[in-house]
Order: sequence, then structure tokens, then C-alpha cells
Amino acid sequence: MLAFWKQVQRHLQKGEKTFIALVAENTKGSPGTPGAKFLVAEGGALWGTMGGGAMEYNLVERARNLLNDNGFVPELQTLLHRRTGEGDKSGMICAGSQTNVYALCLPERDGWIIDHLVELAEQECNATLFIDKNGLKVDETEADPVKPKIRLSQDDDEWCYEEQLLNRNRVAIIGGGHCSVALCQTMARLGYEVFIFDTREDVFTLQNASDARQVRIVSDYREVGGLVRFPQLTCVVIMTTDFMSDVRGLLGTVLLPFPFIGIMGSMTKIKKIYETLTEEGVKEERFEKIYAPVGLSLDSDTPEEIAISVAAQILQERNIGGRLPRN
Repeated sequence: MLAFWKQVQRHLQKGEKTFIALVAENTKGSPGTPGAKFLVAEGGALWGTMGGGAMEYNLVERARNLLNDNGFVPELQTLLHRRTGEGDKSGMICAGSQTNVYALCLPERDGWIIDHLVELAEQECNATLFIDKNGLKVDETEADPVKPKIRLSQDDDEWCYEEQLLNRNRVAIIGGGHCSVALCQTMARLGYEVFIFDTREDVFTLQNASDARQVRIVSDYREVGGLVRFPQLTCVVIMTTDFMSDVRGLLGTVLLPFPFIGIMGSMTKIKKIYETLTEEGVKEERFEKIYAPVGLSLDSDTPEEIAISVAAQILQERNIGGRLPRN
């Protein structure tokens, strides 16, 4: 989560020590999921979440004390979300457990490491964050989407938290109208990297697409597929203004390894799109990864409601359907 590390960077640049907590592992029922992040800054600021509730309240109190301990060594803690039994309790009873990593970032010691991490993440470079008892380290290592994004290794008293910095939650939106911008805003808040493509340089709606990592103007929507990095990790949603633009967007993506290609429209329009793709030589088996009409059936008409229905379908396919890559 680049936004989290930018927050850490801001506090360190202001000379504030910053306590960070990251979820490394969890079991079913736990409110904290791997990759969740939380910080407590010396100036009093809080950012992110570990799952909320009594656990987070207790952690804030502890973090405020640890901010006075420059010798704090990174720590691993497993918290159980129940009242009875052995082990550390979180103060919550929602079931499951989670293993957290705690570290104290000092401006003079760790500021340059966080600066380097943010720079690599912004450039979407291949890099991995390591945290162990010796502190934080960032290595420019080859990203491997097949391996888990987050990995915790333990050997007796030794442990190491690893996190590939590349955000695997990605969506490319073809078209830059009202629905596209609403979807951009929704997906960005869900932690997705959003890329918008349009053929119009002066479309006013794109002024509201500040949440997108990139807005790119192309001469032909068929170009889009070849411009997307990491297509195997990227969901495509086509929301253009007309039939042929939809077709061009599909022709540029359907033959590439995008796991999810969604398109808006009535069943009549979609049937015609499939007929046109067939005439263009696209094999029928390629249609299997096309979600048409895209979005869960909510009988929604406003851009915001359509965005929620599309986002919900993407999350459903990622979390339940198993068809999309997960962090």
C-alpha cells in the first residue's frame, strides 16, 4: 500500500519517530488480513488499521510508550481473538488469530530506507521489503506474481517478514466518462492501482480522476492492451461511449492474459459485440473471461451505483470465485 508508506515518509521527514504495525498472517475470522498496516506517529497521528476494536486501541497505547524507546527491536506477536485458552489475547472475541509485525522507524536511521521504498513503489520497480530483528531492508529483487505477496518465515527465535512492493490489485478502465471516473474512485479506495485510457484529450470528466495512477490518451482503444503492464494481474473494464469503441477495446485485450474483462451494455448490444468479434476472427472460447454485462445485478443506473456493482463483482471473483490473483 503505497499510501501507507507515503504517510510514514511524511512523518519521518518531519522528524517524527513512527511506530508501524503490519499483519503478516491470519486465520479465518480475524479482522486483520495480511498486508493490513497501521501507524502511530510521534506527533499523535494515526493512519490505517489492523482490524480495529480493542486490539487496535491497546496497540495505540503501547505504541505511544514505545515511541520513547529508541532501542526497540522489531517484534512478532500472535494475537488470539478469544477470551480463553493459552496465548496473547487481542481483547476481541471475533474468532481466529493474526500475527503482527511491529517496528519503530527513526528519522535518522530509517528515513532513507523509506524514501527508497517509496521511490521504488512509485516507479513500480521489482522490489521486496524485509523486516526482521535487525530492522528494515529493501532489496530490488525480481517480483514473482506466482509467489505470495506477503511471506513470514520463522525458525526458532528468528523470523523474517517479506512483502513484494508491487501492488497486484490493478484495474485498467477503457473510457473516461462519468461511470469510469466513479469506478476509478471506488477501486482506488479499495487499494487498487487504476489506469484510465481514453481517445479524447478534452473530456472534462477526467478532471475528477485524480485517484488514477495514470490517465493516458490513445489514438485507438485497440492499443490499450499492449500498453498495460502486468496484464496477468489486471482487470479490464470497458466503459466507452459507443459500440465500435467497445469492440476496439475488446479486440485489444481479449487475446491477452487479462483474467477479467468486463463490458457495459444491454444483452442486445452484447450479442452484437460477440458477433462482431467473431467476424474479426476471435475464437468463441476467448469470450469465457468476458463479463457482460459487467457488475452484479443491482438494477442500478447512477455512475456511483454502477461503480459499486462492478467493484463488488471484481471482489467476488477475487475472493470467492478464485479466478483473479490475490495479494
